[in-house]
Amino acid sequence: MKNLRIVLLITGIIFFIGGYSLFAQSQADQDTKRRDFVVILDVSGSMQEENRFTNVKNYLDREVIDGLLKNGDDFTLVLFGTNAREQFTRTINSDADRAALKADLARLEPTDNFTDIGVAMEKTAEIIERPEKAGTRRVILFITDGLNAPPPDSKYRGVDLSVDERFKSIGNRISRGAWFLYVIGIGDQTAAGDVAGLIPGSELLNTDSDLSGIETNALIAQLEEEERAREEEARRLEEEQKLNEQQNAGIMGFLRRLAESLGIPLPALIACLILIPLLLILLIVFLIRAFKTKEIVITDEKETLIKKIPPFGGFMLNSPSAILPGIGNENNQVVRIGRNLLRFTVQTMDSQAIAETSPYKKQGTHPLKGIIALANGSMIRVTVR
Repeated sequence: MKNLRIVLLITGIIFFIGGYSLFAQSQADQDTKRRDFVVILDVSGSMQEENRFTNVKNYLDREVIDGLLKNGDDFTLVLFGTNAREQFTRTINSDADRAALKADLARLEPTDNFTDIGVAMEKTAEIIERPEKAGTRRVILFITDGLNAPPPDSKYRGVDLSVDERFKSIGNRISRGAWFLYVIGIGDQTAAGDVAGLIPGSELLNTDSDLSGIETNALIAQLEEEERAREEEARRLEEEQKLNEQQNAGIMGFLRRLAESLGIPLPALIACLILIPLLLILLIVFLIRAFKTKEIVITDEKETLIKKIPPFGGFMLNSPSAILPGIGNENNQVVRIGRNLLRFTVQTMDSQAIAETSPYKKQGTHPLKGIIALANGSMIRVTVR
């Protein structure tokens, strides 16, 4: 039983590692767009000279099949000379597929008697415009060693590539569908320059019979890096736009736009929107308290007097309505109790009646401090409620 558990545990770990590897590979495959390599290859008899065709096959074998093709990529071979024909299309998913593709290439020989550039370009446009080719990086390699020399029955017989409008139209069609197009001219006398001139955005390379100086791998790697950078920038801009849309949605979006229109930072605007209501509440509370009628309780040794005072009101001690026996009669008007918005006050009317130690001794208006000491020894307590 214990051994069974160990076996099950090891099996689970193996499946987990394998599944994770497959997942990682799947993610890597998704991150790399599928490519469609279309090789347009001149098979006219002149390609036999100076070992050119063998060198082309070696180049395709080494640089394209081994160096560029990835699992999931397609490889289409179009041969042209007397006519143009699609030799085969292979989807590469394994080393066995690569080996089969190499074997097919090895069997090819250049045996055509003519070089019809026009039909080769037509076939190229036809292939890359197929619906199943959409969404792929179409890499076109157009390889020739000759000038335009169609057979007698070709509609392009005697046509100047550089001026015929049909070629320009075909070139524009190819340009729209090709992600990368490399026109390789082998030797001194080729139509490669004319072909490249008809296809906007194409790369031209005039090389020798050894195919020296071809940098297909580096150019494609550079293009892919540039495309990844553009896609990353596009994703960043899209995420930034989504973030802006989220930020501009709802109340926070309104506040952010308002802050921008006012030219102030968003935190400052939010602080103002919080502080202003608080200040208004405090002001309202203050005004309610300030304008509320308050009661004044005045007590001496013999009697207690209660008076209500509205804002900016007051009364005289002693007056007919506010007499305390400790002060005397209504003719002894010693102080006036008053009120403004901020505080209660005591206005000394008769300084002779106030004790020397009292803060109210000096003639004038003083803040209410609670106890008024009189010169006759009486103590008057004043409280607010």
